[in-house]
Amino acid sequence: MTTRCLAPTLLAVLLLQACSDTSDSNGVLASPSSLTVVPKAAPEGAPGEMRPLTFRVTLTEPQAGPVVLNYSTSAGTATAGEDYFDTAGEMVIPAGAIEGHISVDMLGDAEEEAAETFTLTISVNGNAEATATKITGTIANDDSTCDAPFAKDPNPWLVHGGDPLNFAHRGGVTDFPENTLYAYAEAALAGADVLEMDVYQSADNHLVILHDLTVDRTTNGTGNVADLTLAELRALDAAYWFVTDAGTPHNRPVEDYAFRGIATGEKPPPPGYSAGDFRIPTLEEALARFPHNRINLELKPDLDGSGNYEQQMADVLQRYGRYGDLIAGSFIDEVTENFKAVAPCVYSYLPLGQGLELFTQYLITGTVPDLPEHITAQMPPDASQIGEQIPGDDPIPIVSPELVQALHDANLAAQVWTINRCEDMLRMIDMGVDGIMTDKPLLLESLLAQPRGERRCE
Repeated sequence: MTTRCLAPTLLAVLLLQACSDTSDSNGVLASPSSLTVVPKAAPEGAPGEMRPLTFRVTLTEPQAGPVVLNYSTSAGTATAGEDYFDTAGEMVIPAGAIEGHISVDMLGDAEEEAAETFTLTISVNGNAEATATKITGTIANDDSTCDAPFAKDPNPWLVHGGDPLNFAHRGGVTDFPENTLYAYAEAALAGADVLEMDVYQSADNHLVILHDLTVDRTTNGTGNVADLTLAELRALDAAYWFVTDAGTPHNRPVEDYAFRGIATGEKPPPPGYSAGDFRIPTLEEALARFPHNRINLELKPDLDGSGNYEQQMADVLQRYGRYGDLIAGSFIDEVTENFKAVAPCVYSYLPLGQGLELFTQYLITGTVPDLPEHITAQMPPDASQIGEQIPGDDPIPIVSPELVQALHDANLAAQVWTINRCEDMLRMIDMGVDGIMTDKPLLLESLLAQPRGERRCE
Protein backbone atom coordinates (compact mmCIF):
# COMPACT_ATOMS: atom_id res chain seq x y z
CA MET A 1 0.00 0.00 0.00
CA THR A 2 1.35 3.47 -0.90
CA THR A 3 1.25 6.18 1.80
CA ARG A 4 0.84 9.78 0.61
CA CYS A 5 1.95 12.94 2.46
CA LEU A 6 -1.25 14.57 3.83
CA ALA A 7 -2.18 18.06 5.13
CA PRO A 8 -0.78 18.98 8.56
CA THR A 9 -2.56 16.45 10.73
CA LEU A 10 -1.36 14.16 13.42
CA LEU A 11 -0.91 11.42 10.81
CA ALA A 12 1.18 13.73 8.64
CA VAL A 13 3.45 14.53 11.57
CA LEU A 14 3.90 10.86 12.33
CA LEU A 15 4.75 10.14 8.69
CA LEU A 16 6.96 13.19 8.12
CA GLN A 17 10.23 11.24 8.25
CA ALA A 18 8.95 8.53 5.91
CA CYS A 19 7.75 11.10 3.38
CA SER A 20 10.99 13.04 3.50
CA ASP A 21 12.89 9.86 2.68
CA THR A 22 10.90 9.16 -0.45
CA SER A 23 9.80 12.52 -1.86
CA ASP A 24 11.54 15.38 -3.60
CA SER A 25 11.22 19.07 -2.69
CA ASN A 26 7.84 19.25 -4.43
CA GLY A 27 6.42 16.33 -2.50
CA VAL A 28 6.53 14.01 -5.52
CA LEU A 29 7.28 10.39 -4.75
CA ALA A 30 10.86 9.70 -5.93
CA SER A 31 11.98 6.46 -7.52
CA PRO A 32 14.22 4.43 -5.22
CA SER A 33 17.95 4.48 -5.86
CA SER A 34 19.88 1.32 -6.54
CA LEU A 35 22.20 0.45 -3.63
CA THR A 36 25.21 -1.79 -4.11
CA VAL A 37 27.73 -3.23 -1.70
CA VAL A 38 30.76 -4.13 -3.80
CA PRO A 39 32.37 -7.54 -3.14
CA LYS A 40 35.90 -7.11 -1.88
CA ALA A 41 39.15 -8.95 -1.30
CA ALA A 42 42.02 -7.71 0.86
CA PRO A 43 45.36 -9.14 2.03
CA GLU A 44 45.10 -10.60 5.53
CA GLY A 45 48.26 -8.95 6.90
CA ALA A 46 51.11 -10.10 9.11
CA PRO A 47 50.66 -12.79 11.79
CA GLY A 48 48.64 -11.31 14.65
CA GLU A 49 47.97 -8.07 12.77
CA MET A 50 44.38 -6.84 12.71
CA ARG A 51 43.44 -4.89 9.61
CA PRO A 52 40.09 -3.97 8.04
CA LEU A 53 38.44 -5.33 4.94
CA THR A 54 36.32 -2.37 3.84
CA PHE A 55 33.24 -2.76 1.66
CA ARG A 56 32.18 0.24 -0.41
CA VAL A 57 28.44 1.01 -0.40
CA THR A 58 27.13 3.14 -3.26
CA LEU A 59 23.85 4.68 -4.40
CA THR A 60 23.25 5.42 -8.06
CA GLU A 61 21.66 8.76 -7.09
CA PRO A 62 21.58 10.86 -3.89
CA GLN A 63 18.38 10.78 -1.88
CA ALA A 64 16.35 13.45 -0.07
CA GLY A 65 16.50 11.49 3.17
CA PRO A 66 19.00 9.17 4.81
CA VAL A 67 19.40 5.57 3.68
CA VAL A 68 20.02 3.15 6.55
CA LEU A 69 21.76 -0.16 5.97
CA ASN A 70 21.74 -2.90 8.63
CA TYR A 71 24.44 -5.51 8.30
CA SER A 72 25.89 -8.64 9.88
CA THR A 73 28.62 -11.13 8.96
CA SER A 74 28.71 -14.92 8.94
CA ALA A 75 31.43 -17.46 8.29
CA GLY A 76 32.10 -19.08 4.94
CA THR A 77 35.40 -20.88 4.49
CA ALA A 78 36.95 -18.38 6.90
CA THR A 79 36.66 -19.03 10.63
CA ALA A 80 35.19 -16.32 12.84
CA GLY A 81 37.55 -15.38 15.66
CA GLU A 82 40.56 -16.81 13.84
CA ASP A 83 40.54 -15.30 10.34
CA TYR A 84 38.12 -12.41 10.90
CA PHE A 85 35.78 -11.07 13.60
CA ASP A 86 32.02 -11.29 13.17
CA THR A 87 30.31 -7.93 13.39
CA ALA A 88 26.86 -6.39 13.07
CA GLY A 89 25.64 -2.85 12.99
CA GLU A 90 24.04 0.04 11.15
CA MET A 91 25.53 2.28 8.49
CA VAL A 92 23.84 5.51 7.33
CA ILE A 93 24.27 7.24 3.99
CA PRO A 94 23.16 10.81 4.77
CA ALA A 95 20.72 12.74 2.60
CA GLY A 96 22.48 14.06 -0.50
CA ALA A 97 25.38 11.59 -0.25
CA ILE A 98 25.95 8.57 -2.49
CA GLU A 99 28.57 6.51 -0.67
CA GLY A 100 29.39 4.85 2.63
CA HIS A 101 31.65 2.10 3.97
CA ILE A 102 31.44 -1.01 6.15
CA SER A 103 34.60 -2.43 7.71
CA VAL A 104 35.18 -5.96 8.97
CA ASP A 105 38.36 -6.74 10.91
CA MET A 106 40.62 -9.52 9.65
CA LEU A 107 43.32 -11.28 11.66
CA GLY A 108 46.56 -12.18 9.90
CA ASP A 109 48.41 -15.46 10.27
CA ALA A 110 51.47 -17.15 8.76
CA GLU A 111 49.72 -20.10 7.09
CA GLU A 112 50.12 -20.70 3.37
CA GLU A 113 46.53 -21.40 2.43
CA ALA A 114 43.88 -20.67 -0.14
CA ALA A 115 41.86 -17.47 0.06
CA GLU A 116 39.03 -17.68 2.60
CA THR A 117 35.61 -16.06 2.55
CA PHE A 118 32.87 -14.75 4.80
CA THR A 119 29.42 -13.33 3.98
CA LEU A 120 28.09 -9.86 4.65
CA THR A 121 24.27 -9.85 4.85
CA ILE A 122 22.42 -6.52 4.52
CA SER A 123 18.95 -5.03 4.67
CA VAL A 124 18.00 -1.49 3.62
CA ASN A 125 15.66 1.11 5.09
CA GLY A 126 15.01 4.26 3.11
CA ASN A 127 14.40 5.06 -0.52
CA ALA A 128 16.85 2.54 -1.95
CA GLU A 129 16.80 -1.03 -3.18
CA ALA A 130 19.77 -3.39 -2.77
CA THR A 131 21.12 -5.10 -5.87
CA ALA A 132 22.18 -8.01 -3.61
CA THR A 133 21.62 -8.80 0.06
CA LYS A 134 24.53 -11.23 0.51
CA ILE A 135 28.03 -10.07 -0.42
CA THR A 136 31.26 -12.05 -0.25
CA GLY A 137 34.33 -10.80 1.54
CA THR A 138 37.57 -12.55 0.58
CA ILE A 139 40.60 -12.78 2.84
CA ALA A 140 43.53 -13.05 0.45
CA ASN A 141 46.51 -15.20 1.35
CA ASP A 142 49.65 -13.06 1.42
CA ASP A 143 51.96 -15.58 3.10
CA SER A 144 53.10 -17.65 0.12
CA THR A 145 56.49 -16.83 -1.32
CA CYS A 146 57.02 -16.79 -5.07
CA ASP A 147 60.63 -17.87 -5.31
CA ALA A 148 60.24 -21.26 -7.01
CA PRO A 149 59.01 -22.13 -10.53
CA PHE A 150 55.39 -23.16 -10.89
CA ALA A 151 54.40 -26.80 -11.29
CA LYS A 152 53.32 -27.40 -14.88
CA ASP A 153 51.92 -30.91 -14.53
CA PRO A 154 48.99 -30.94 -14.61
CA ASN A 155 48.47 -27.84 -16.74
CA PRO A 156 45.27 -26.16 -15.45
CA TRP A 157 44.89 -24.11 -18.63
CA LEU A 158 44.36 -27.14 -20.88
CA VAL A 159 40.70 -27.92 -21.61
CA HIS A 160 41.34 -31.54 -22.72
CA GLY A 161 38.92 -31.53 -25.64
CA GLY A 162 36.33 -29.35 -23.93
CA ASP A 163 35.17 -25.92 -24.95
CA PRO A 164 37.83 -23.19 -25.11
CA LEU A 165 38.00 -20.61 -22.36
CA ASN A 166 36.33 -17.31 -23.23
CA PHE A 167 38.94 -14.55 -22.72
CA ALA A 168 37.26 -11.13 -22.50
CA HIS A 169 39.92 -9.06 -24.27
CA ARG A 170 40.24 -5.80 -22.27
CA GLY A 171 36.85 -6.75 -20.83
CA GLY A 172 35.24 -6.79 -24.29
CA VAL A 173 36.37 -3.96 -26.55
CA THR A 174 33.13 -3.63 -28.52
CA ASP A 175 30.72 -5.03 -25.92
CA PHE A 176 31.69 -2.72 -23.04
CA PRO A 177 33.90 0.32 -22.31
CA GLU A 178 37.27 -1.44 -22.40
CA ASN A 179 39.60 -1.81 -19.43
CA THR A 180 37.00 -0.53 -16.93
CA LEU A 181 35.74 -2.33 -13.84
CA TYR A 182 32.27 -2.09 -15.36
CA ALA A 183 33.43 -3.97 -18.45
CA TYR A 184 35.10 -6.72 -16.45
CA ALA A 185 32.11 -7.13 -14.14
CA GLU A 186 29.65 -7.30 -17.04
CA ALA A 187 31.84 -9.74 -18.98
CA ALA A 188 32.12 -11.98 -15.93
CA LEU A 189 28.35 -11.88 -15.38
CA ALA A 190 27.84 -12.85 -19.01
CA GLY A 191 29.98 -15.96 -18.54
CA ALA A 192 33.46 -14.96 -19.71
CA ASP A 193 36.02 -17.35 -18.20
CA VAL A 194 39.06 -15.05 -18.18
CA LEU A 195 39.39 -11.27 -17.77
CA GLU A 196 42.25 -9.94 -19.91
CA MET A 197 43.96 -6.77 -18.63
CA ASP A 198 46.86 -4.58 -19.77
CA VAL A 199 49.01 -2.94 -17.11
CA TYR A 200 51.07 0.25 -17.38
CA GLN A 201 52.88 2.23 -14.72
CA SER A 202 51.84 5.82 -14.04
CA ALA A 203 54.23 8.74 -13.59
CA ASP A 204 54.06 8.27 -9.81
CA ASN A 205 54.60 4.50 -10.03
CA HIS A 206 51.05 3.16 -9.70
CA LEU A 207 49.98 0.14 -11.74
CA VAL A 208 46.97 1.05 -13.89
CA ILE A 209 44.88 -0.90 -16.38
CA LEU A 210 44.91 0.57 -19.88
CA HIS A 211 45.80 -0.87 -23.27
CA ASP A 212 47.26 2.07 -25.16
CA LEU A 213 50.45 4.01 -24.61
CA THR A 214 48.27 7.14 -24.45
CA VAL A 215 44.87 7.95 -22.98
CA ASP A 216 43.68 9.70 -26.15
CA ARG A 217 41.66 6.93 -27.82
CA THR A 218 39.45 5.89 -24.90
CA THR A 219 39.23 8.89 -22.55
CA ASN A 220 38.50 12.62 -22.58
CA GLY A 221 42.17 13.32 -21.85
CA THR A 222 45.42 13.35 -23.76
CA GLY A 223 49.00 12.29 -23.12
CA ASN A 224 51.14 9.27 -22.34
CA VAL A 225 50.06 7.08 -19.43
CA ALA A 226 53.63 7.11 -18.10
CA ASP A 227 53.61 10.94 -17.97
CA LEU A 228 50.39 11.22 -15.93
CA THR A 229 49.94 10.72 -12.20
CA LEU A 230 47.33 8.38 -10.78
CA ALA A 231 45.21 11.36 -9.71
CA GLU A 232 45.33 12.75 -13.25
CA LEU A 233 44.41 9.38 -14.73
CA ARG A 234 41.57 8.84 -12.26
CA ALA A 235 40.07 12.21 -13.18
CA LEU A 236 39.44 11.00 -16.74
CA ASP A 237 36.31 9.43 -18.21
CA ALA A 238 37.43 5.99 -19.42
CA ALA A 239 34.13 5.40 -21.23
CA TYR A 240 34.11 8.78 -22.99
CA TRP A 241 34.49 7.49 -26.56
CA PHE A 242 32.78 4.11 -26.21
CA VAL A 243 29.95 3.17 -28.57
CA THR A 244 28.31 -0.24 -28.14
CA ASP A 245 29.24 -2.69 -30.94
CA ALA A 246 31.65 -0.15 -32.44
CA GLY A 247 34.43 0.34 -29.90
CA THR A 248 35.83 3.87 -29.67
CA PRO A 249 35.00 5.87 -32.83
CA HIS A 250 35.53 9.62 -32.42
CA ASN A 251 33.10 10.72 -35.14
CA ARG A 252 29.69 9.61 -33.90
CA PRO A 253 26.73 11.75 -32.75
CA VAL A 254 26.99 12.62 -29.08
CA GLU A 255 23.91 10.55 -28.23
CA ASP A 256 25.76 7.39 -29.30
CA TYR A 257 28.17 7.73 -26.38
CA ALA A 258 25.77 6.24 -23.85
CA PHE A 259 28.28 5.88 -21.00
CA ARG A 260 29.88 9.30 -21.38
CA GLY A 261 29.65 11.39 -18.22
CA ILE A 262 29.08 8.59 -15.70
CA ALA A 263 32.70 8.73 -14.52
CA THR A 264 32.50 12.48 -13.94
CA GLY A 265 29.11 12.44 -12.20
CA GLU A 266 27.16 14.08 -15.01
CA LYS A 267 24.77 11.12 -15.24
CA PRO A 268 23.96 8.26 -12.85
CA PRO A 269 25.59 4.87 -13.29
CA PRO A 270 23.62 1.73 -14.13
CA PRO A 271 22.22 -0.21 -11.15
CA GLY A 272 24.97 -2.10 -9.37
CA TYR A 273 27.76 0.30 -10.35
CA SER A 274 29.33 3.59 -9.35
CA ALA A 275 31.14 6.41 -11.13
CA GLY A 276 34.49 4.83 -10.24
CA ASP A 277 33.65 1.78 -12.33
CA PHE A 278 33.96 3.95 -15.46
CA ARG A 279 37.36 5.43 -14.63
CA ILE A 280 40.83 4.03 -15.28
CA PRO A 281 41.27 1.35 -12.58
CA THR A 282 44.40 0.29 -10.76
CA LEU A 283 45.57 -3.30 -10.86
CA GLU A 284 44.98 -3.57 -7.12
CA GLU A 285 41.37 -2.44 -7.53
CA ALA A 286 40.84 -5.19 -10.11
CA LEU A 287 42.41 -7.86 -7.90
CA ALA A 288 40.28 -6.70 -4.97
CA ARG A 289 37.11 -6.66 -7.10
CA PHE A 290 37.57 -10.01 -8.90
CA PRO A 291 39.23 -12.40 -6.44
CA HIS A 292 37.42 -15.46 -7.84
CA ASN A 293 37.80 -14.80 -11.58
CA ARG A 294 40.63 -16.04 -13.77
CA ILE A 295 42.76 -13.15 -15.00
CA ASN A 296 45.25 -12.70 -17.85
CA LEU A 297 47.70 -9.83 -17.37
CA GLU A 298 49.79 -8.28 -20.12
CA LEU A 299 52.78 -6.34 -18.82
CA LYS A 300 53.38 -3.24 -20.91
CA PRO A 301 56.84 -1.69 -21.27
CA ASP A 302 58.18 0.37 -18.38
CA LEU A 303 59.03 3.47 -20.40
CA ASP A 304 61.01 5.42 -17.82
CA GLY A 305 62.78 2.38 -16.39
CA SER A 306 62.86 3.94 -12.92
CA GLY A 307 59.90 2.35 -11.15
CA ASN A 308 61.01 -1.25 -10.74
CA TYR A 309 57.88 -2.22 -12.67
CA GLU A 310 58.26 -6.00 -12.75
CA GLN A 311 59.05 -6.24 -9.04
CA GLN A 312 56.06 -4.05 -8.24
CA MET A 313 53.84 -6.37 -10.29
CA ALA A 314 55.20 -9.39 -8.43
CA ASP A 315 54.62 -7.71 -5.06
CA VAL A 316 50.96 -6.88 -5.79
CA LEU A 317 50.24 -10.43 -6.96
CA GLN A 318 51.93 -11.83 -3.85
CA ARG A 319 49.80 -9.68 -1.54
CA TYR A 320 46.65 -11.04 -3.14
CA GLY A 321 47.93 -14.61 -3.48
CA ARG A 322 47.14 -14.66 -7.21
CA TYR A 323 49.13 -17.50 -8.71
CA GLY A 324 47.20 -20.59 -9.81
CA ASP A 325 44.28 -18.75 -11.45
CA LEU A 326 46.24 -16.07 -13.24
CA ILE A 327 48.58 -15.79 -16.23
CA ALA A 328 51.00 -12.87 -16.50
CA GLY A 329 53.46 -12.08 -19.24
CA SER A 330 54.50 -9.73 -21.99
CA PHE A 331 55.07 -9.90 -25.72
CA ILE A 332 58.38 -8.16 -25.01
CA ASP A 333 61.01 -10.78 -24.21
CA GLU A 334 63.01 -8.53 -21.87
CA VAL A 335 59.95 -7.64 -19.78
CA THR A 336 59.00 -11.32 -19.55
CA GLU A 337 62.50 -12.28 -18.44
CA ASN A 338 62.59 -9.52 -15.82
CA PHE A 339 59.20 -10.56 -14.46
CA LYS A 340 60.03 -14.28 -14.40
CA ALA A 341 63.21 -13.48 -12.44
CA VAL A 342 61.21 -11.99 -9.56
CA ALA A 343 57.99 -14.05 -9.88
CA PRO A 344 58.92 -17.54 -11.13
CA CYS A 345 55.82 -19.09 -9.53
CA VAL A 346 53.39 -17.08 -11.69
CA TYR A 347 52.04 -18.80 -14.80
CA SER A 348 53.32 -17.08 -17.94
CA TYR A 349 52.96 -17.17 -21.71
CA LEU A 350 55.64 -17.10 -24.39
CA PRO A 351 56.89 -13.64 -25.37
CA LEU A 352 56.93 -12.77 -29.06
CA GLY A 353 60.59 -13.51 -29.79
CA GLN A 354 60.52 -16.89 -28.09
CA GLY A 355 57.18 -17.65 -29.73
CA LEU A 356 58.59 -16.98 -33.20
CA GLU A 357 61.52 -19.30 -32.46
CA LEU A 358 59.08 -21.99 -31.34
CA PHE A 359 57.00 -21.61 -34.51
CA THR A 360 60.08 -21.76 -36.71
CA GLN A 361 61.23 -24.96 -35.01
CA TYR A 362 57.75 -26.41 -35.40
CA LEU A 363 57.78 -25.66 -39.14
CA ILE A 364 61.14 -27.46 -39.48
CA THR A 365 60.59 -30.43 -37.18
CA GLY A 366 56.84 -30.73 -36.71
CA THR A 367 57.34 -30.68 -32.94
CA VAL A 368 57.36 -28.10 -30.14
CA PRO A 369 60.22 -28.11 -27.62
CA ASP A 370 59.64 -28.53 -23.91
CA LEU A 371 59.29 -25.08 -22.29
CA PRO A 372 58.99 -25.59 -18.54
CA GLU A 373 59.12 -21.84 -17.84
CA HIS A 374 55.77 -21.15 -19.60
CA ILE A 375 52.28 -22.59 -19.31
CA THR A 376 50.78 -21.46 -22.62
CA ALA A 377 51.41 -20.16 -26.11
CA GLN A 378 49.26 -17.13 -26.94
CA MET A 379 49.25 -16.42 -30.66
CA PRO A 380 47.28 -14.86 -33.50
CA PRO A 381 45.48 -17.06 -36.04
CA ASP A 382 47.74 -15.75 -38.81
CA ALA A 383 50.73 -13.47 -39.38
CA SER A 384 48.65 -10.43 -40.35
CA GLN A 385 48.27 -9.47 -36.67
CA ILE A 386 52.01 -9.37 -35.91
CA GLY A 387 53.56 -7.76 -38.98
CA GLU A 388 53.06 -6.08 -42.32
CA GLN A 389 51.06 -8.18 -44.75
CA ILE A 390 51.98 -8.04 -48.45
CA PRO A 391 49.02 -6.42 -50.24
CA GLY A 392 46.93 -8.94 -52.14
CA ASP A 393 48.42 -11.96 -50.38
CA ASP A 394 46.39 -14.23 -48.15
CA PRO A 395 47.49 -14.07 -44.51
CA ILE A 396 50.12 -16.61 -43.57
CA PRO A 397 48.33 -19.06 -41.25
CA ILE A 398 49.79 -19.81 -37.84
CA VAL A 399 47.18 -21.81 -35.94
CA SER A 400 46.37 -25.26 -37.28
CA PRO A 401 45.08 -28.51 -35.75
CA GLU A 402 48.60 -29.90 -36.09
CA LEU A 403 50.19 -27.00 -34.20
CA VAL A 404 47.56 -27.23 -31.47
CA GLN A 405 48.32 -30.93 -31.06
CA ALA A 406 52.08 -30.27 -31.00
CA LEU A 407 51.58 -27.68 -28.26
CA HIS A 408 49.47 -30.12 -26.28
CA ASP A 409 52.17 -32.78 -26.69
CA ALA A 410 54.59 -30.29 -25.09
CA ASN A 411 52.06 -29.65 -22.27
CA LEU A 412 51.36 -26.10 -23.46
CA ALA A 413 47.88 -24.60 -23.77
CA ALA A 414 46.99 -23.06 -27.13
CA GLN A 415 45.29 -19.67 -26.71
CA VAL A 416 44.47 -17.54 -29.76
CA TRP A 417 43.99 -13.78 -30.16
CA THR A 418 42.06 -11.71 -31.29
CA ILE A 419 39.06 -13.59 -32.76
CA ASN A 420 35.97 -11.46 -33.42
CA ARG A 421 34.14 -13.13 -36.32
CA CYS A 422 31.72 -15.93 -35.49
CA GLU A 423 33.01 -18.11 -38.33
CA ASP A 424 36.58 -17.75 -37.05
CA MET A 425 35.46 -18.66 -33.54
CA LEU A 426 33.89 -21.85 -34.88
CA ARG A 427 37.07 -22.64 -36.78
CA MET A 428 39.21 -22.21 -33.65
CA ILE A 429 36.82 -24.39 -31.65
CA ASP A 430 37.07 -27.10 -34.29
CA MET A 431 40.87 -26.94 -34.12
CA GLY A 432 40.74 -27.72 -30.39
CA VAL A 433 42.29 -24.54 -29.01
CA ASP A 434 42.20 -24.03 -25.24
CA GLY A 435 41.29 -20.35 -25.21
CA ILE A 436 39.86 -17.70 -27.52
CA MET A 437 40.67 -14.07 -26.78
CA THR A 438 37.96 -11.81 -28.20
CA ASP A 439 36.68 -8.25 -28.24
CA LYS A 440 33.20 -9.81 -28.36
CA PRO A 441 32.87 -12.10 -25.32
CA LEU A 442 29.07 -11.89 -25.59
CA LEU A 443 29.18 -13.33 -29.10
CA LEU A 444 31.56 -16.12 -28.10
CA GLU A 445 29.47 -16.94 -25.03
CA SER A 446 26.31 -17.17 -27.14
CA LEU A 447 28.12 -19.55 -29.50
CA LEU A 448 29.44 -21.74 -26.68
CA ALA A 449 25.92 -21.89 -25.21
CA GLN A 450 24.71 -23.75 -28.30
CA PRO A 451 24.88 -27.58 -28.13
CA ARG A 452 28.15 -29.01 -29.39
CA GLY A 453 27.74 -30.30 -32.93
CA GLU A 454 24.91 -27.84 -33.60
CA ARG A 455 26.78 -24.56 -33.35
CA ARG A 456 26.31 -22.14 -36.21
CA CYS A 457 26.51 -18.45 -36.96
CA GLU A 458 23.32 -16.49 -37.54
